Amino acid sequence: MVKTRKPEINLIISLIYAVVGLLSFFITPSYSLGWQDEEWLKPGCPKTLSGIWAADNPGNANLKLLSINNKEFIYISKNDQKDKFQIIKSSFVLENRYIELKLKPLNKGKERVIKIRPHLVHMSLKGQKKDSNCLIKIFTFKNGKNAKRDKYSEWKIFRLIK
Repeated sequence: MVKTRKPEINLIISLIYAVVGLLSFFITPSYSLGWQDEEWLKPGCPKTLSGIWAADNPGNANLKLLSINNKEFIYISKNDQKDKFQIIKSSFVLENRYIELKLKPLNKGKERVIKIRPHLVHMSLKGQKKDSNCLIKIFTFKNGKNAKRDKYSEWKIFRLIK
């Protein structure tokens, strides 16, 4: 501890150290959900990306759905226009927290790199699986170099519907 001539200053410094120590004990670092985490699987969320996902945030104003299977990734807009991508490469990143996909457009466009992770799980008050909402967060990158540095250009949230 710090020695000073006034005991009041010693008391104030001791209180500051005590408060900081208590805060560091009660505050834990946050982490993102993983595809194998119990919090994700228990409410019935999928272990894979396959399925139909609905746009779930205001930033997705022109998007309606996202359809994903083992070979294809399709964005469907509100006017039912489809942007289809072939999945060239798929891999888990950072202890299965993210799935990184390299996409080749089947329509016009350029290749994309995206990372997808479980975002949140909203449970009903009854805690029933059928009433849960599984959300994913999709990060889009301009290229593979930016993906390695996690320098994303945009993100979108989608909710599982099928």
